[in-house]
Amino acid sequence: MKRTSISFSLAAAAGLILAGSVTSPAVAAPQSHHSNVTSLVFYAENRSVVRVDADADGALEHGDMVERELALSRTLGGTVVGVSYSQGEIVAYKPETKSDVRRVNIQNQVPGGELFATGLVEYSALALPMPGWQESYAIVGGTGKYSGARGSGTMTLLEDGKTFKVVLKIRM
Repeated sequence: MKRTSISFSLAAAAGLILAGSVTSPAVAAPQSHHSNVTSLVFYAENRSVVRVDADADGALEHGDMVERELALSRTLGGTVVGVSYSQGEIVAYKPETKSDVRRVNIQNQVPGGELFATGLVEYSALALPMPGWQESYAIVGGTGKYSGARGSGTMTLLEDGKTFKVVLKIRM
């Protein structure tokens, strides 16, 4: 039950962040082409994956959760400098492609603060992602030196099949 309340809290927080960004006139105004964009690059390795089966029947389906922890380093195989926590809730199943759609919320704890991201990801129910698999997320805020950050993040699965290259492009 505790996981459920945490899940709803994270989803509610992400919703509030998104709602605030949509209604804010400063965000709604067009961005200048001269905005200061910073790119952060990390390499992320899986530390744990937990599947939370809401109805305990063993199959991942609508409402079930997948929680992941990734260790972040600035170089491939380098010293860990941060951690990324993500939580994906299955929100739809596409029978024509045998894939599920997950609403994903990500919290990246990196030197200088935290960056929060959200997005939708489609996964095949028949196979694990292969090297080259890529997904993009919206960066919806941050803390510390990343307070007020907006932007996008991209994760690409590398050739080893377990490490992701994470590129975060943020505007302050």
